[in-house]
Amino acid sequence: MKRYKFRLQSLLDQRKSLEEQLLAELGELRREEAAEVMRLHVLCQRLEIACIEIEDALKRNAQCAELAQRDEYAKTLRDDVRVQELTIEAVRERVEAKRQEVVKAMQDRKVLETLRDKQEQEYLQAIARAEQNELDEMSSVRYARGL
Repeated sequence: MKRYKFRLQSLLDQRKSLEEQLLAELGELRREEAAEVMRLHVLCQRLEIACIEIEDALKRNAQCAELAQRDEYAKTLRDDVRVQELTIEAVRERVEAKRQEVVKAMQDRKVLETLRDKQEQEYLQAIARAEQNELDEMSSVRYARGL
């Protein structure tokens, strides 16, 4: 019996490799997102520490220059936190866009796999019908000779 050969196999292989490439890119973007979130976490911790230090300086009646310096540092950290939040938002948008690309690539691959499976089943059914017809023919010939 001749083995089934899918005519669009090269296209299917290409779509599989594209899907794998997009999945790798998505993984890289998710690692980038995790790193950015970690940076935000570190900045927030620094800001909390800076606020505690300002409160401590106020309690011990620190000089105005020290308070101004600590306040300026806290403002800088707040600005850094805002910038980092915007960065995370931008990375998340890129992750979502890449995820959509991956979903599209998966759908394209699955369409071809479904077509391949359907055509293979039709091929196998045609082979089975041909074999059955051949067997029926041989049975008919044997029966006819037997009479």
